[in-house]
Amino acid sequence: MMIRALLFATGLALLLAGCRASPGTLTIAMKDMHFRQGEVHVRAGQPVTLRVVNEDGYAHAFDIDAFAIHRPLAAHETAEITFTPEPAGQYTFYCGSPGHMAAGMTGVLIVEE
Repeated sequence: MMIRALLFATGLALLLAGCRASPGTLTIAMKDMHFRQGEVHVRAGQPVTLRVVNEDGYAHAFDIDAFAIHRPLAAHETAEITFTPEPAGQYTFYCGSPGHMAAGMTGVLIVEE
C-alpha cells in the first residue's frame, strides 16, 4: 500500500511539473475584469498556443506588446494565438480595452530558458 501511494505521489509531481512550462496549449481566461491565470510560464524558443477565453458578456482584448500580439475578443469569444516566445524574461499581458488595464486587468508571461 505504501509503495502504491509513493508511486502515485511521484507520478502526480511529474505531471504537475510538466504542466508548468511545457510547450503546447495553455488557457488564459478573462472574467470580471481580471485574468484567472495571472502568471503563465512557457519555454523560450518553443512554440506555444495561448487559448484566450473571454467569459464575460462584454468585449475584452488580449495584448502582449513585446510579441506584437493585439487580439480583440467579443463577448464570450475564444481565440487561439500561436507564437514562439524569445528571449527569456518577464512580459506583461493585459486587456487593451479602454480602462481595463487601468482597472488591473494585467498578468505576466514568464518565458524560461
